[in-house]
Formats: sequence, structure tokens, C-alpha cells
Amino acid sequence: MSDPSESPEPLPIWFFVGVILLVYGLLLVASDFLYGVGSTVMASSRPCLWWGGVTALCGAVFLGIGLRTHAADKLGRKEEQS
Repeated sequence: MSDPSESPEPLPIWFFVGVILLVYGLLLVASDFLYGVGSTVMASSRPCLWWGGVTALCGAVFLGIGLRTHAADKLGRKEEQS
């Protein structure tokens, strides 16, 4: 059993960076689909869609790194206790 006085392992900063990037990326992709192509010179290349996808992908990678780090820290802490 775990000790009630023991504080839980905090989430690493990579987790929160990943969440923010993922949300921003999804918002950019959604805005491209909702508002479509603008009237700028490079609008036909759909930069909002591309950068939203790249940002969401980076966010997912950082989220995975944060969760993996958190799980490894939690496992390491359990092994130290036993």
C-alpha cells in the first residue's frame, strides 16, 4: 500500500507543452476547414492547415514524451520503495 503522506509524482513540463501544442494545432486545422482559403497570395497552399498539422503532430510527440517520462518516474519510485 502507498503511504498517504507521500505526495503523488507531478507531471513533467513536456506533458503540458504537448497539450498546449496539440490544442493550438487542432484549432488551426479546424479554422482552416471552417473559414477556408483566404485572399492572400499563398492562400492556395493552405498554410493554416499545414502548420496546424505540424503543430498538432509536435504536440502529440511531446505529450507522448511527457506520459512516458511520468510512467518511468512512477515505476522507478515504486522499485525504490520495494
